[in-house]
Amino acid sequence: MSSGYRQLGILSAIASACALVACGGGSNSGGGSTAAQNASIQGTVASGNAVPNALVAATDVHGATASATADANGNYTLDTTKLSAPVALVATDPTGLVGQMVTVLPSLPAAGGTSVANVTTLTTALAALQTPDGNALDFVTSGAPASLASLASITPAGAQKASATLDTYLGNLLSANGVTGTFDAVSTPFTANHTGADAVIDLVQIEQQGTATYLASKLPLPAGTTQGAGFLTLSTAGENSPPPPLAAPPAAFATNFSNLSAYLAALAPAMTACLTGANSSACSAVFDAAYLDNGYTNIQQFDTDLKSTSLALGTPQIVLLAADGSSATIRVPYSLGTGTSASQFMFATRVQAVSKTITLPGGAQVAWDVIGNQLKYDISAQTRVTRRMFFDTFVNSTGSADVNFYDAGVNLNVNLLGPNGTNLYSALVTGPGLPSGGLYMMRTSVVGDNALTIPGTQPSSPPKSPALAGNSTNEFRWSWATVSPSATFTPPKRGFWSTAPLDVSTLPADPTYTFTLYDSSGNQLDQVSVVNVTPPADATVGGKTAWATIGGDVVSNFLSANGSEAGAVSSVPVDFTPASGQPSLYQVMIQSLDSTGNGALNVAPLPSGATSLTVNAPTGTPFQAVNTSTGTFRIVQLRGKDPYGVRFWDNQTFRNGSNAPDAF
Repeated sequence: MSSGYRQLGILSAIASACALVACGGGSNSGGGSTAAQNASIQGTVASGNAVPNALVAATDVHGATASATADANGNYTLDTTKLSAPVALVATDPTGLVGQMVTVLPSLPAAGGTSVANVTTLTTALAALQTPDGNALDFVTSGAPASLASLASITPAGAQKASATLDTYLGNLLSANGVTGTFDAVSTPFTANHTGADAVIDLVQIEQQGTATYLASKLPLPAGTTQGAGFLTLSTAGENSPPPPLAAPPAAFATNFSNLSAYLAALAPAMTACLTGANSSACSAVFDAAYLDNGYTNIQQFDTDLKSTSLALGTPQIVLLAADGSSATIRVPYSLGTGTSASQFMFATRVQAVSKTITLPGGAQVAWDVIGNQLKYDISAQTRVTRRMFFDTFVNSTGSADVNFYDAGVNLNVNLLGPNGTNLYSALVTGPGLPSGGLYMMRTSVVGDNALTIPGTQPSSPPKSPALAGNSTNEFRWSWATVSPSATFTPPKRGFWSTAPLDVSTLPADPTYTFTLYDSSGNQLDQVSVVNVTPPADATVGGKTAWATIGGDVVSNFLSANGSEAGAVSSVPVDFTPASGQPSLYQVMIQSLDSTGNGALNVAPLPSGATSLTVNAPTGTPFQAVNTSTGTFRIVQLRGKDPYGVRFWDNQTFRNGSNAPDAF
């Protein structure tokens, strides 16, 4: 399921699938049945690309299970003799680079019969259309509330209604790719070769955005169309009130898209050869001579993970397409580590059609290359979800005691240490979900923070030197929810908080943010626009996410006025216990800030699979003490991100008094 928030890591994905089918037992054939008497289903597991060796786990309405493993082309056959309809199928990618996908079957073949049951992005959408909440995994969730979908609710009529809704929404895309007549995503055989029905799978993706889950087009929607109005809401509510059908692509699109599909199939091994140094000519074949991503001319500078000797790249997925198919933003999944990697990430870049033919390592002839986003600066926008846990109950600026809560919004990143960042002093950012007049970002007094921050009090014009913000945050928060349903939280009236919660369905598809950049004298230097290619979120996502548990020693020693590290310290040992299925952790940040605006911050990379490390304070500036009367807060922040690039930051916080700055 291509949702940015319900993805399971490789270990938890396999574990959950095993729980469904009792891994190790294989399929449920045997027990006296002969091959002639057995019934079976067969089909293809694909998310645009075939999913080799996918584990297909079946659960029936009575809880009986069976399983099968797909071949290298994503094709599988599963014995259903001992199952009773309705049945849910869950396909799990053993590499963890493709999210779980679901099919629900209202009926099964009779003894001796065989029927087709594909498991794809489209079948997952069909299953989700038959749920109240858009989560296709409801059908295999043990102990799910009665309000959620159950297998007993699946009927032939319901499945047909969902299929008709999907076909209407995708009708123009189906026709443009040669799929005519009645199309059933579950029972229509197809080959994962980027043509026909498989091409349609390439052109859509499933995204959960707050409380809603959508089937989203990768092609541009008409200008001004919001996500809620242009994408198919995957729930019974969306089925009853679907949006207009997606528009057909222009005539030039078909040829470009066919060439792009072939190119992406060959790109991962070619890029791997480049990044690992296995082929010295690979990089010049893969990357355009004018390649530029966030100001970097080398992709391993843009994303330093790509220098890892344990790097493994997955098949690129399309995120956004030009209307004519001549260029695309792609998401390249990768993992770090060996075996069943504990780390799964992605990087996004842009590819374009070129006039010359290029020979990739391996001999593939293509007319595409990687061009990058062509930005001069290290500036970006990503969705962020934050959990804020407090180890104090002091009153904050809103007059309430600190309570645990989630918030969500957009991270606006301006890296002053990146290319061309030296002379940047402030920026005015405008875009969806932000205040109508935009918001200013500026340099901060917090030592070690080398990015622009959103000041708590917004200036009316570009800040000039020596003005500095007395805080450190680049997240604009547009949604919030308490961890405990009985608690209450009132956001402060500060520059990085929305005045009212945002309905993220009102955001446009692929929201664009414009950064107007200024120097220290308030003179405009440049203006750039960036697209947030990560799915938007609201704070409800926090309650659906698995979070690590910080070590008790970290709390008692560092996040306490009476701990062994309560005085000023130059380094902090941090340990934690990971949670099953949590977003992959990649960094740990430590920050302290006092009521005068003085602070220290530093970030340390977290090695793949590590559960402890030490974070050092910036040279010459220790983390401020919390065993004094000076109002101070400390934060230990575990930083994670999912395979879709959404940031999940976990703040463990202690304030030493009501005069300490708010840590939110």
